[in-house]
Amino acid sequence: MKFHLILLLAASAFGAQPFAAGKEYYLAGEFRKAATYFQSACVTDNDAEACYWAGLAHEKMADISVPFGCRANHRAHDLLLKATQLNPKQLEYRRAFFEFLLNSADCSRTALREAAGMLVEMPESDPDYLEMSHRLEVEKRVKPSVEERLAKLILAAPRTI
Repeated sequence: MKFHLILLLAASAFGAQPFAAGKEYYLAGEFRKAATYFQSACVTDNDAEACYWAGLAHEKMADISVPFGCRANHRAHDLLLKATQLNPKQLEYRRAFFEFLLNSADCSRTALREAAGMLVEMPESDPDYLEMSHRLEVEKRVKPSVEERLAKLILAAPRTI
């Protein structure tokens, strides 16, 4: 992390923009470095696009470090949420955050509930509503809740009388 901070300071000293540098690293598959640059632009400039790309970079890092990616997933969640909050009219950010929630249900017990909450706030006339609603229902069937899995486990256990 210290190396990334030094890299960031050096780039800013030579006039390189953090967002542009982050994009270069992201395209090169250097997601950790990309996230550092994007986060800098996200935090210092409250730049929704930088937050979005930082979230995507952390999501990629989580995907790469399966099954240990939940920590990076948490960071991705916060950054993608911030992007949607900074620019709620940007549909791409909302779609990415919604897909992230569906895909990260293994790391978060509340991800599917949060995705459902997004749908509650969305008018049914929204062009994405039907597709997002369908995707959520599919994920709920595929990824039953912890309580449902525990109930099945208890029912499957042999009973002694």
